[in-house]
Amino acid sequence: MLLTTQFFKSGLITLSGGLILPRLSFGQETRPQLDKELVKKFVFEAHFNFDNVKGMLEETPDLLHAVHNVGTWDWEDAVGAAGHMGQREMALFLLEKGARMTICVAAMLGELDIVKAMISAFPHMKHAKGPHNITLLAHAKYGKEPAEPVVEYLQSIGLKE
Repeated sequence: MLLTTQFFKSGLITLSGGLILPRLSFGQETRPQLDKELVKKFVFEAHFNFDNVKGMLEETPDLLHAVHNVGTWDWEDAVGAAGHMGQREMALFLLEKGARMTICVAAMLGELDIVKAMISAFPHMKHAKGPHNITLLAHAKYGKEPAEPVVEYLQSIGLKE
């Protein structure tokens, strides 16, 4: 009987902790999920419409880290969309706002030191792909002139399209 009582008490403590702790973690407030259609529109706009991206982000700052599932495990956020479209100014803006840098975005921006450091630390990253299965080398090529040193480096380590 004593064992059953202890099990029951520990279960209640664990359950109550599970209900309370997520709301207390790191002092973050609980917010409702973003509307999927809003996220889809934001990511879509990040392919080509910088003004709309700025406006939408000002109105809904949580969009900065929102990710849209295009389908078949193809996940895309705004900075990823800007990255594979060669939208340098938009990608820099999103990064300044706190978007997460990826090796693909770094390649498009021509950030050779970042790309080299990531590949040096994690050699398999030279085969990284961004949204829509777009290769690292393709991202670098979308960066045009500022990313030419990255293209040359990637080709020097054996990457081809």
